[in-house]
Amino acid sequence: MEDTVMEAMEMKRKQRSRRIDLHMHILPGVDDGAETMEDAVEMAEISVRSGIGTVAATPHGDFSRWDAIEYIRLCSAKLDALRSELARRKIPLKVVGGMELLVNEALIKWARENRLPGINGSRWLLVEFYFDISLSRALRMADELAALGYRLILAHPERYGLARRSPEDLRAFYDRNIILQVNKGSILQEFGRKAFRAADWMLSAGIAGAVASDAHDPVLRTPDMEDAVDVLEMYYGRDAAEVLMERNPGRIVESAPGA
Repeated sequence: MEDTVMEAMEMKRKQRSRRIDLHMHILPGVDDGAETMEDAVEMAEISVRSGIGTVAATPHGDFSRWDAIEYIRLCSAKLDALRSELARRKIPLKVVGGMELLVNEALIKWARENRLPGINGSRWLLVEFYFDISLSRALRMADELAALGYRLILAHPERYGLARRSPEDLRAFYDRNIILQVNKGSILQEFGRKAFRAADWMLSAGIAGAVASDAHDPVLRTPDMEDAVDVLEMYYGRDAAEVLMERNPGRIVESAPGA
């Protein structure tokens, strides 16, 4: 009997560790996320404790402000250092590369001549817009990136002004096969009533494609996903967390480089 219970617990632990967090500012000293390697390690530990097995390190990327080539090199070096530190401390978390790319004219101009940093080396891009962007402008710029051969994951769509005014407008992105990535903080009502309403609408309508932490630190905006999992399973279906934090993100992370 004891062996059976232990086997069941181990099976549950392995099942939880298949969860993936597609959006985390875990690289130390790069953006407004983890400030130090210790912060990054603590974020990794919190992720593991909350059942996450893989995270995408997605620092902000604004190519209108920074030298893109140098910034990509910096992020790559920070990623290597973080992976080495996690291995040294035997923390069982896989960290793949990526970037939260701010879509503006500078980014699109750069993308016409250069390869953008996708999730785990794929052509899946985690993107964000200025929060006050119009729907028509956002769709035009998304179409330009799609025409260059990229597939898009739209970070925290519920936080944009257009979604806060009319959540139904987000269907235009879904109809373009753009993955809508909802922030756990919006589900937990940490970003206000309107962001929660837009997040709830996406989840209820079945057009949300992923839920992620968008964690920035180990204290306030943490990578702990347990409460979000509970809410997803309680209000949006028993398999909601599996679909939004395992199956869909898994297809993205496991895409062959270049795909």
